[in-house]
Amino acid sequence: MRVSTSHMQDTGVQNMTGQQTQINESQNQLSSGRRLQRPSDDPASAARVLDLERTIESIERFNRNGELAENRLTMSEAALDQAGNHLQRIRELTIQAANDSQDEHTRSYIASEVEQRFEQLVQLANSQDGNGEYLFAGSKTRTQPFNLRENGAVEYVGDQASRSVRIGPARTMAVDNSGFEAFMKIPNGNGQFDARPAPDNTGRGLVTVVDRDVRSIDPQDGEFRIQFVEDADGQLRYGVQRTGGSEDPEDWEWVQPPTGGRTPSIEETARYEPGAAIEVTDGVRVEIQGEPAEGDQFIVSQSRPQSVFETVNDLVGALKQGEGTEFRNTVDRALGDLDQALENTYRIRADLGARMSSLDAEQASNEAALVDLREAKSSEEDLDYAEATGRFNQELAGLQAAQSTFSRVQDLSLFNYI
Repeated sequence: MRVSTSHMQDTGVQNMTGQQTQINESQNQLSSGRRLQRPSDDPASAARVLDLERTIESIERFNRNGELAENRLTMSEAALDQAGNHLQRIRELTIQAANDSQDEHTRSYIASEVEQRFEQLVQLANSQDGNGEYLFAGSKTRTQPFNLRENGAVEYVGDQASRSVRIGPARTMAVDNSGFEAFMKIPNGNGQFDARPAPDNTGRGLVTVVDRDVRSIDPQDGEFRIQFVEDADGQLRYGVQRTGGSEDPEDWEWVQPPTGGRTPSIEETARYEPGAAIEVTDGVRVEIQGEPAEGDQFIVSQSRPQSVFETVNDLVGALKQGEGTEFRNTVDRALGDLDQALENTYRIRADLGARMSSLDAEQASNEAALVDLREAKSSEEDLDYAEATGRFNQELAGLQAAQSTFSRVQDLSLFNYI
């Protein structure tokens, strides 16, 4: 077999070119720190790396959602904390105004501060986050949720929805509370039932609920009416009727004393003792103080939702009035309703705190998963520098030897020896 000079040269050049290509690949690996430069280097590892990258991006997105949730939850908690401080101050002012040492003028000064606190409550209810979205608007985050009217009424124009975000592979979390839940849906009275004087009362009776053995009133019972009468000796007595939801007094049922449907005689009714608890039905008690008049009625009914703004606005009106039985009843009712508003604020803040604690735990779990995933990705695509450096030196030595051999073979010729 004859080997031509050109064939020897082509073969030598191809060998050196192939070795140079291997050296270039090793240099690229060493400079980038990655073993996989292209999918063809190791198709199985490349596919595994793509799966790991998708999982890592998903968890990083969950963490970004968690940061958004943490920001909104923190701002909501801060706004409710300030709202609670305002409500506590309003409660203190209400107790101060109820003191007999106050007169009409000093109560008007107290009313001015309560009005300022009222306006600040509305501003807090319209709080926004760093993106200009309202915290208590439900899903209508670009709409101001609370509008203050000229008469002091506050209108809620948000909705009752709550936005949620994914913070983990199998975990979603609500990032806000609707303003309806935080400020509007607050039970009045003691949270189970409420007591109030009838609008046409002429006496000076004050009614308050008693918070022991509390239960809610069955809606089928309707309202309970405590009715006052005078006996022959001028002593006040009272009886209790159950309305059953009817507006017609003829349909009402006497439950104290139980008469089987007939109208009780005055002697059968209970003697009124100011400040003594009156149990209108099992577990539902009220206290009536002061001096009710004959024919006065006090209504005990199931609690209804009442906004904190309605409570404070009614209180401002009573403080401006400054005195009288209606003022006393309004102040007493306001104290109970403010307690309910404070309790609602604490409840929502506790819920926000629980969500933030759960969010911290989920983010810690995500971070631990990211560490494992990145380590697995690194083992698939990152370079073993010790192995790569040794291989690079070996390839470089091979190339230098090939170049030296090629130059010597090129010098071989019979003409050099003739």
